[in-house]
Amino acid sequence: MKWFIRNSVKEAFDNLPSGICFFDKNGILTLCNHQMYRLFFALTGKDLQSLAEMQELLSDDATAQSRQHQVFLQDDGTAWRFTLETITTSDKKIYTQVIASDVTELYSKTKELEQDNIALAQYSKRMRRLFANTIALIREEEILNMKMRVHDDIGRSVISTRRFLQQNRPMEELDLTPWKNAVSLLRHEIELSEEQDAVAGLMSAAYSIGIKIILDGSLPQNAATEVLISAIRECMTNAVRHGGAKELYVQLTGDERTAVAVITNDGAVPNGEISLGGGLTSLKFRIEKCGGTMQVKHSPQFELTVSIPLKSEEKL
Repeated sequence: MKWFIRNSVKEAFDNLPSGICFFDKNGILTLCNHQMYRLFFALTGKDLQSLAEMQELLSDDATAQSRQHQVFLQDDGTAWRFTLETITTSDKKIYTQVIASDVTELYSKTKELEQDNIALAQYSKRMRRLFANTIALIREEEILNMKMRVHDDIGRSVISTRRFLQQNRPMEELDLTPWKNAVSLLRHEIELSEEQDAVAGLMSAAYSIGIKIILDGSLPQNAATEVLISAIRECMTNAVRHGGAKELYVQLTGDERTAVAVITNDGAVPNGEISLGGGLTSLKFRIEKCGGTMQVKHSPQFELTVSIPLKSEEKL
């Protein structure tokens, strides 16, 4: 009866879908089922006899070709994960238990997830390009609308002036307001065009290094724009290089006298105080040369604040 029970237990042990084996405190194999024998032979080309052989399999670089993410791949397409654990029996004997679990489905899902992440990264890159193009299209539409308004206003001004001249009225009575409005619109059109070029160039540079710039506010229409663009570019490059950032946030505020830019990103937080390298040192020199200030914070996140006077006579 005992023999029958022992054989039944051994048969059930051998028929387990997972591989399992036990080694005594001296590393000698004491019990191993068929699945573990089969897996070990398939991976090493020899029979399992000792714990040292198992540990060599799990740590030897010679198995690297069949091991990915700590998972052993077999020629039949299955994936197996090995785990070691020390156990103590009720009579205080110590054994090392090794279990090989079939993780084929989990491994397959992980690979699918990796492919999905790659596809998502490509989609994100296309979206950044679309975002940059959208900004340019919006600016172009604004300029087109402005040109239409200028065209209409100048047309009305010409008609009004012609009618005035045909009536032989004194020039002092000529209303120049429509012409002043048209000139004002023309100046605004030029400013929009310059801002469009600056923003488009910035977005293009960001796209080329894999980061998205989120602008909150508008760039000033004077010489300070060049310095602010330089500050954004420097932060953009550093955010990608040192923090692995994907997005750069630029908040543009100020008043009639000063333009202020606060620049942050979603990258890794600096470990400590930020030492100004060549790029930031040069930027700080340009900002201070035109009467501005630059402040750098590293906690709770990187933040660069630039303040530029709008009516500085100094060449930027």
